[in-house]
Order: sequence, then structure tokens, then C-alpha cells
Amino acid sequence: MKNLLFLLLLPILFSACGNDGVGFNMSYRQDFEIPAGLGTFDTHVFEFVNIPTNKNVFFSANDVTESDITDITPRDARLSINFGEEDLFFVREVVVEIFTQDNQRGKEIYFRENIPINTGNSIQLIPSLPQVTEILTGDQFSIRVEMLLRDISPTFIDVRLEMVFLAKI
Repeated sequence: MKNLLFLLLLPILFSACGNDGVGFNMSYRQDFEIPAGLGTFDTHVFEFVNIPTNKNVFFSANDVTESDITDITPRDARLSINFGEEDLFFVREVVVEIFTQDNQRGKEIYFRENIPINTGNSIQLIPSLPQVTEILTGDQFSIRVEMLLRDISPTFIDVRLEMVFLAKI
């Protein structure tokens, strides 16, 4: 009797397990320059507007339509130096927000606080929790990168922000 009860409850047990669902990555890259001589008392803001979402490319490559998407959330991001042997030791905090031209109020999508001094030439960012489905199923989006520095930026540094979003279907 116990074995029969166990066999009957087994499918319920496995169906209750969490599932992120099936999905695919939507990756974006933005290069910019951190100027030399930025101070430590200000928040330094870099804005990039009208970035194409390329949604049709992502959707057709994964054989889905926009109506198949249940939600899109931040997954992974990295800020790294493009060329040279510079170091990002001078960066204390990074916040990345996403917004549209219609709604300039940004949603935080990635962040990193108390970045170690020995971070090297890249900073791994932590994804935040907001859904950005309505933004990335549009035609364009904008991002705002905010930085607080612990030291004056030593030289002009070319950096790359790489962002990955998970589109669940």
C-alpha cells in the first residue's frame, strides 16, 4: 500500500519542482570610453540611446514569435577593458539601468557594489530582478551606466559592457 501511494505521489512531487522554463539568451554589447581625470565625489553617468533590440533576429533564430515570450529578465553582465593593460581598480560601484525614450525612468538591471580593488580588467555585474519584456520586445531601448569611483580615473579607458537577458518561452 505504501509503495502504491508513493508511486501515485511521485509525479506530483516532480511537478512541484521549480522550473525556469525553456528559453534563450538575448545578448547585447556596448563599447564606451571612461575619460581620464574623473573625480571621486560625483556619480558619472554614461547614456546610450536608441539601441536596436534586434528582436526579430533573436525570435527567428529560436523559432518563436513575440506572443511565445512569457518574460525577459537580466541574466548576466560584465564590464571589461577592451584593449590595453589598464585596471579597473578605481571603480567602486556600477549600476546599469534600462529605459525607453517614452519612459526615461530607468529600471535597474545590473549592479555591483563594493568592487574589490584587485578586480583586474573586468567587473562581473549582478543581475537585478525586474522584468524587461515590454522594453526588449520593442524596437529600441536605452541604457544608463552609473559609476562611483574610489580614485581618479588614471587615463582614457575603452570599456565594453556585455549584457545577457533570458527570454523565457
